[in-house]
Amino acid sequence: MNFIDQFFLWLVLLPTAVYRKLNVDLNQLKAVLTAKLTMDNRRPASFGGRNRGKEKKEISKATLSTMAGALFMGLIMLYTFGVGVDMVTKLSLYLSMFIFMICITLITDFTSVLIDVRDNLIILPKPISDVTFVTARLLHITIRTTMVVLPMTLPGCITAAIMQGPAIILPFILIILLMTLLGIFFINAIYILILKITTPVKFQSVIGSIQIGFVILMMAAYQLLPRMMQSSTFAKASITDIPFMQFYPPFWFADACLLLSGKGFSPESMMSLVLSIIIPLLSIWLVVRVFAPSFNRKLGMITGGTSEQSAPVKRLEGSRKISLLERLAGLLTKPGAEYAGFIFAGRMMGRSRDFKMKVYPAIGYIVVFGFMMFFQSHSFSAALPGSSKLTTPLLMIIYISSMLISSAMLQLPYTDKFKASWLFFVTPISKPGLVISGAVKCVMTLFFVPLALALIVLGLVLQGPSILPNILLGCLNVLVIGSIIAYIMVKQLPFSTAQEGAAGGSTFIRSMLLLILPGAFGLVQYLLSGFQWVILLLLLITAVIPWLVFDEIKKRDWNQLKQ
Repeated sequence: MNFIDQFFLWLVLLPTAVYRKLNVDLNQLKAVLTAKLTMDNRRPASFGGRNRGKEKKEISKATLSTMAGALFMGLIMLYTFGVGVDMVTKLSLYLSMFIFMICITLITDFTSVLIDVRDNLIILPKPISDVTFVTARLLHITIRTTMVVLPMTLPGCITAAIMQGPAIILPFILIILLMTLLGIFFINAIYILILKITTPVKFQSVIGSIQIGFVILMMAAYQLLPRMMQSSTFAKASITDIPFMQFYPPFWFADACLLLSGKGFSPESMMSLVLSIIIPLLSIWLVVRVFAPSFNRKLGMITGGTSEQSAPVKRLEGSRKISLLERLAGLLTKPGAEYAGFIFAGRMMGRSRDFKMKVYPAIGYIVVFGFMMFFQSHSFSAALPGSSKLTTPLLMIIYISSMLISSAMLQLPYTDKFKASWLFFVTPISKPGLVISGAVKCVMTLFFVPLALALIVLGLVLQGPSILPNILLGCLNVLVIGSIIAYIMVKQLPFSTAQEGAAGGSTFIRSMLLLILPGAFGLVQYLLSGFQWVILLLLLITAVIPWLVFDEIKKRDWNQLKQ
């Protein structure tokens, strides 16, 4: 444990008299908390990043990175103090951001803490009382939550004290505590809802989807919030002018905070104070008395229960439905190893949580960038029907999308289940390049073709057929870029290599390829976009290049694979 863990452990163990009165075994309590905090330091955190680097070093400071990430988020949240004309608006927006961040953090980073199914297998069989077990679990959750809430709210507390005076510090701390309790209620409600609409077996998959959404949302916020700050509309806004705002919980807490600090007394603020105290306490009572029994039953199913696992699908001979993935594989690959590589990669990309966490957020980046391109004032006016200026923003989106298929291909060989790759080596495949070719084609099909079709349709609707040659050339150039990167960098079978190998010595080469190739192709097309006959000639030449590159990839034998 690091010094912060040791401090919090010492702090929660101070009321020894209370624990003895509750019949809690202090030695067992300390041992359980020490073990849990030690394991927390070895678990990669969402704030601290998920890559361990190229060396297989043991993670030992995950809580420090989590606190540093929470502090960084707290600094970003300070932008709320620049919005609005009154303090209640600033605090309402700040507390809205806070409860959102605490809920997302508990979901993305603390799922393994809040739902630690290992306790049922490791701790419960030991001679430990139920009181000691429950107390250790609650104190552990308290410590972990405090490690995020404290650094996240410290910048806001200091800023509020500067703007309103030191009298707001204690009310601010009290309000943050009550909002944290409300956030815990929301998290339990979300977990219960997830377990209601899905099976415990798919629970972790749903949590992973929420994590991906969180990353995309952070990207959108990074791009949009600075532009909002520059708007005079937001600078002069007041939350009290919005109808029915008295039903908005962060408004209660902001109003109550100002009331307790000696400012803004009114009957409405008294009602806000009452609601700010009663609602969190009532929500915690609901968690303990209503949600907990149902949640614990579902939690037992996650551990090892099979009662809610989906029953085996019965198939009748000759009646199996051909999936869309299989139809695409039949159209784009040759029967045999290449077809199998396409199907295998497609299904694994949909099932591998690690792959999705590293690749899928890039989809959100492209969506955010495209939104900004078309809704900025100059781009939006240029994107009107008949405007010839639409070509440039569409081409920029196309070339930026090459980053998505490139990152997907570079992540393609890596998995945490790499030991299952023995399957490739027991099959009679003389040219493993066929498997790689099929997998790369699958990446291009799933991660680029839908976007390309959408942009082609958009260009035809807004500008007409005149834009088609440039859009087609841009799409073909992206396929060329992807095939070149696959030929140079993808030299392992799909999902066959340990994740630690993902950060090898070729990182610099990868980064340069990802930047130079799209930039070079895009610049050349931009300079030649006005010459239609040149664009048509390049279309014919470019269409042949991916076919030639894939032909070379298919010829790779076992000796040419990277070990």
